[in-house]
Amino acid sequence: PPDATRDLGIALDAIGRRADSLVAFVSSYRSLSNLPEPRPELVRIADLFARVSVLLTPSWEQRGGSVTFAVEPSTLELVADPGQLEQALINLLKNASDATAGLLRPEAQVRARLARGGRLRIEVGDNGEGVPDELVQRMFTPFFTTKKQGKGIGLAMVRHLVHANGGTVRYAKPVGAGARFVITF
Repeated sequence: PPDATRDLGIALDAIGRRADSLVAFVSSYRSLSNLPEPRPELVRIADLFARVSVLLTPSWEQRGGSVTFAVEPSTLELVADPGQLEQALINLLKNASDATAGLLRPEAQVRARLARGGRLRIEVGDNGEGVPDELVQRMFTPFFTTKKQGKGIGLAMVRHLVHANGGTVRYAKPVGAGARFVITF
């Protein structure tokens, strides 16, 4: 019957969409769970920031904004996997870019310095809307997202990469507007 054909078409379409969704989920899960072991080496923080800047500054400038990098003192070094740290910073700055998408002058800052006890502290901040208090506890949870097209692996991956290299990452409520993440080694 014609109704059965139409119903069958709708059912097959729903099954196809669900299958596509499951494939995307498995792919996201695999990318999060199959990260390689860190390959630590001596990393000069200024060089790390320069590489990330070359990758991301043009897109911020195209939007009429800026991303600034600062290292104090300029000789700061760390033993960690440079590729994994780059990826963590790229993920944080991608989130900052998304958070500042509606602004005329989007800004992000990445700063490294020595904190108390000789610990290396890297801060990534932006001038976006910030993170609502009710989301702070869930933001590093794998597959949690507030973005329409988000997969929820960006911040979970940041946490995994930083922890694998002996550091910690946390959200620190900024004094003014925006969001601020602190990575400590």
